[in-house]
Amino acid sequence: MDKIKTILTLIAIILGALAVLAVIGLVYTALGYILILGIVCLGGYIAFRVFSKADDKQLSTPDPKRELEKVQRLLDEYKRK
Repeated sequence: MDKIKTILTLIAIILGALAVLAVIGLVYTALGYILILGIVCLGGYIAFRVFSKADDKQLSTPDPKRELEKVQRLLDEYKRK
């Protein structure tokens, strides 16, 4: 009876170790897929930013010549009043 308990205990330890290794493998695989998905998403985001049209913010960068013309027009309006 003592030998059977020992054998069953060893089998339980081996199966437990295999279960732990299987869980570690699943976690490792999931992390690998998340990494690959992150790299693909990063590439898509970069491609979107490169090939998308410019925002209004980018189009309305202050041009010194235009700003000077605006100021001149405002001064002319104030002089007329």
